[in-house]
Formats: sequence, structure tokens, C-alpha cells
Amino acid sequence: MQKIGFILLAFVMSLSLQAQENTEIFLFEIKTTPTTVDIVNGKNISQNAGYDNQPSFYDGNTLLYSRTQDSLTAIGIYDITTSRNSIFTNEPNSGYFSPQRIPNSETIVAVRQDPEGRQRLAQYNFKTKAFKKLLDSSQVGYFAFYDKHTFIASVLQPNQMDLFLINSENETSENIITNSGRSLQKVPNSNSMSYTVENETQNMDLYTLDFSGDEPTSYFVCEMPIGRQDYTWLDENRILVGSGDSLFVYDLFGEPAWTFA
Repeated sequence: MQKIGFILLAFVMSLSLQAQENTEIFLFEIKTTPTTVDIVNGKNISQNAGYDNQPSFYDGNTLLYSRTQDSLTAIGIYDITTSRNSIFTNEPNSGYFSPQRIPNSETIVAVRQDPEGRQRLAQYNFKTKAFKKLLDSSQVGYFAFYDKHTFIASVLQPNQMDLFLINSENETSENIITNSGRSLQKVPNSNSMSYTVENETQNMDLYTLDFSGDEPTSYFVCEMPIGRQDYTWLDENRILVGSGDSLFVYDLFGEPAWTFA
């Protein structure tokens, strides 16, 4: 049976007159079978000269992403039905990164960078835009939710990031591992999260954190392609990674190797 969905990719667009690279966000239709992956009908949805990155789905019709406009990095919103972009946050002297929806809620969480450079997790009601702090004591780089109250976060340390398991309801925080990467994901149709850790050869290893037992348990999955650390899950068994102008798939039930998509 063929499954049809959408996938978001952020592409780097080099501009010779600027010292910093800009990115654009593309939305693709993805068609999969147990043995094939077809990615078609790509569309630039950000259409912005500034930095556009870190997209996520709020729902089946709404996308959230970081969008730089007039020197401010705000939470951008893209409506698939109307093909329109809008700005959710527009606060002077603040930047917003990695906007995501808390599962089973109407709340958006993002990394908010204040004028002093501190990075804290902020949460907003999607309808009313009411604001309050979620995590005020840690310098969060990246995060991903497991459920409404539980999430993992790569927290900034002096020379690295460390992975923490955090429960916002109980206000608990547990250090899972040191030297973690930036790509944190919920594994579809499972009781697991996934994260990366730098290995002895300075490449990234991919792990899952299984929540089905009495205590969360980590399991090694595979080594990422050389120089890559960003990935997405196609389903609970297959991982997709981009490298240059190519896409690679790792199948947990196939050969233990990355293959061309």
C-alpha cells in the first residue's frame, strides 16, 4: 500500500553578496511503500531573502518555522490551503527558533533568545498568543516533545550540549548523556524519541530513547552518514537523511547501511 504525506526540507541558498548563508523551506509531497520512497512536487514556501529554518507541522494544514524579517527572527506560519505566510511573534530584540506544537494542546513552544543572548523556552497559546515561560533555568539549544509534559532537550554547556529528559508538570530534569547533537525527534507510531551523540571519530551516532519500560532506556540504532546530523523519520522503521543533492534511507529491518532514496 502506498502512503502519501508531506515532508519539509530546509535548503541552504548561498548569496555571494552576503557573509551569511540564507535558507529556504521547501514543502514536498512524499509517497512511500514498504520498499520505495518518492519525493515530488517541491515548492518553496518561505519565499524570503532572510533566514528561514527549523520547520514543523502544527497540524495537517499549518506549518511553523523560524523566519527572519527586518533583522528579527520570528515564528512564521504558513497555510498550505491558501499558500500564505504570516508572522506569529513580532517582539523587538528577541529571536525565536525551533517552534513546535505541544502534543494534544493549542500551545506553541519555541526557543526565545533575549537581548542578552540567553536562550529560554517560551510557550504561546496558538489562538490568543498568551505568553508564559516554560523552562527558565536552562540554555536550551534544541528540543522535542514526547507527550504534553515530557520532552528531551539539548542544553548548552560551555563547550558542548548535553541531553536532558524534562518533565514540565513535575518540574524534574535528568541528564541523559553528554555531547549530544541538535536533531531530536519523536519516532512515529512508537513509544520512543531519538537523538544523536558525537562518537570517537567525531561523527554522529543515532540512538532511540524507549519509554515503554519502567525507566527510559537508550538503544543504539546506527552511525549517521559522515558529516551529517540532521534526519527525519519516514515511519517507525525508516530514517531519511540529506547529503549534498542526494537523499539516503536507513531501514531498521533491512541491510544495516544507508541507501539512496
